[in-house]
Amino acid sequence: MASHREILKTNRRARRKRYFRRSVTASLLAILILLFGGWYFWNSPLFALTNVAVTGAAPALVERLTQTVNDVLARQYLGLFHQRVNWFYPSAALLAILRQQFSELATISITNPSWGTLRIEVSARWPAALWCAGDCYYLDSTGLAYSSAPQFSNNPLLVLTGLSLAMPIGSRPLAISDFEYLLQTRTMINQLLQTVPDLAGQTIEAVSLAEPIDYTFNIRNVRLTSGGWRLLIVRRDTVETIASRLVAAFSAPAFLAEYHSSSSTRGGASAALGYLDIRFDRKVFYKFVP
Repeated sequence: MASHREILKTNRRARRKRYFRRSVTASLLAILILLFGGWYFWNSPLFALTNVAVTGAAPALVERLTQTVNDVLARQYLGLFHQRVNWFYPSAALLAILRQQFSELATISITNPSWGTLRIEVSARWPAALWCAGDCYYLDSTGLAYSSAPQFSNNPLLVLTGLSLAMPIGSRPLAISDFEYLLQTRTMINQLLQTVPDLAGQTIEAVSLAEPIDYTFNIRNVRLTSGGWRLLIVRRDTVETIASRLVAAFSAPAFLAEYHSSSSTRGGASAALGYLDIRFDRKVFYKFVP
């Protein structure tokens, strides 16, 4: 027969077990209540982003942007918590998706300035040139291909051709520094052309990129629908070097006399000049076609 002391010990152990079970049960219940309450309030419409405001884009683009944002916000964290929540939306992931899907936009910023509103502010890229190798693409001021382009009958943009490369949107046919150099060279050449009376009215319409070192500028008179001539340069030459060689060529009496004579006999068409090659130090080569 158990002693009185043993009975007391047994009762105390039983009470401790009941207390422990009740504590665990109460703790689990409290955790469940907190989790359910957190889930309920997190997913409550009271805390939801109910409005997406897009500024800086055309109406058609606004519609596409809004739809993409809504598609992302319709997702859930862990399959339980909505992502459409003030201040707790996936800003980094959303920004990455927008930049990937809307490469035609130069800048995209996302803010949550007021309760229930997500503001998307964007600015569009502006075309600086076209890259054409079968299909054509718009290039921005850094040389980035950001959108496909149609075929123009009277294209106002500089056209880059000459390399048979796959050209996915988001890539560059030239490094940024090379593209900036190309635009600077084009501007300089166009300005020099206007200083020569016989060449005024002519402009660069396309550039052929011939690997590994040469650029070929296709130049024509803007008042004529056909004809033109080619200017050959070396990529490694500085803009100043190219300018000095062009000034020397355009100042040579023999060249100007032959150019003027040939143009006059052809009714003023500048197609008489076939090419002007300034790739070599101290030498300029040119050819007039019959």
